[in-house]
Amino acid sequence: MHVLKYNKRMRQSQTARRTQAQRTRTSREKIIQSATEAFAQKGFRGATMADIAKAANLTVPGLLHHFPSKIHVLMEVLKERDRIDAERMQVSLQKNENQFLEAGINLVEHNQTVPSLVQLFNLLVAESVSPDHPAHKFFIERYQRGREQWIAAIARAQQAGEVRADIPPETLVVLMFAMMDGLQIQWLLEPEKINMSEPFRVMMDMLRVGKKNK
Repeated sequence: MHVLKYNKRMRQSQTARRTQAQRTRTSREKIIQSATEAFAQKGFRGATMADIAKAANLTVPGLLHHFPSKIHVLMEVLKERDRIDAERMQVSLQKNENQFLEAGINLVEHNQTVPSLVQLFNLLVAESVSPDHPAHKFFIERYQRGREQWIAAIARAQQAGEVRADIPPETLVVLMFAMMDGLQIQWLLEPEKINMSEPFRVMMDMLRVGKKNK
C-alpha cells in the first residue's frame, strides 16, 4: 500500500510539474509575441515593459518573473525570429533541392506575409546603429554570421553551375543583403506600390548561369 501511495504521489507531482512547465512556456510565448508587436510599433526605446505586460495580459511583476529586463525580452525576440527564419530557409532549400536562388526568393516572398516582423527588424536595425543600443553587437554579429553562411551557399551554387561565377561570392552577398534591406524599407513605406519579390527575382535571374546577357 505504501508503494502504491508513493507511486500515486509521484505521478501527481510529475503532472503538476508538467502543467507548470506548460503554463510557463505558454506565458513566455505570449510575452515574446506581445513584445514583437510592441517593438515593431514603437521600437525598443519607445516600447515599455508596461506595454508588453498589458498586451500579454500580465502585470509588470508577472512579466519580470519571466524576463528580468527589457533587454532580456529583446534578445529573446531576436533569437526567436532568427530561429524561425533559419528553419524556413532550410525547408526552402530542401524543397528546392538546395537551389540557393529559389530559396532566397521564397524567403522574400514569405517576408511579404509578415509585415509586422519586417517592420520590427528594420526599426531595430536602424536603432542598433547606435553603439549604445543593446542590440548593436547582436546585429553586427548577425550580419557577419549571415554573410559567412550565404557566401558558403553561393560558392556551392557557383560550383554546381547554378550561379554565374564571374562575381566573387563576398560581393554578391553584400549586394543581396543591400537589396533585401532596401526593398523592405520601400515596401514598408509604400506596400501598395512595391512588391519585394518581383525585383528580387529579377536580380536572382541576373545571377543565374546563362541569363547574364539577357
